[in-house]
Amino acid sequence: MDLTLLIHPAIAGGAVLMVVTAYLLKTRKKLYFRLHYAAGILAFSLSMVAFPLGLYLVFVNGGVSSFPGALVFHTVDFFAAVGLIVVQGGLGMGMLLFGRKREAYRTHKRMAKYVLVVFLLQGALGLLTLYGILPFVFGQ
Repeated sequence: MDLTLLIHPAIAGGAVLMVVTAYLLKTRKKLYFRLHYAAGILAFSLSMVAFPLGLYLVFVNGGVSSFPGALVFHTVDFFAAVGLIVVQGGLGMGMLLFGRKREAYRTHKRMAKYVLVVFLLQGALGLLTLYGILPFVFGQ
């Protein structure tokens, strides 16, 4: 029983939760700016920890999964998620440091929906991948 395979899903789940939190903190009637920044930075940080940890665990355990296709799409979707969150964070930090330009704000606001959808897709693919490795964690 190798419970180390469950570390990556816990960290990655936290990243998805922080993206949802950051989105909700800025799309409601009352806006929470500092909490939004903290949730976004934490989401990025957790993502950067989860990816190498996930790769390491897959390589160490031989890439076992009942759904290898989900594992591949989960990995590919990560690159889309990271690309989006890097651009999103760059736009947000740019507006924070250099003033809120109208076009940057509109792009940041529009892109937030894509970041949310890609991270939720990443979470769904992660759950499918986790479901595929559970027999190997707890014995077949």
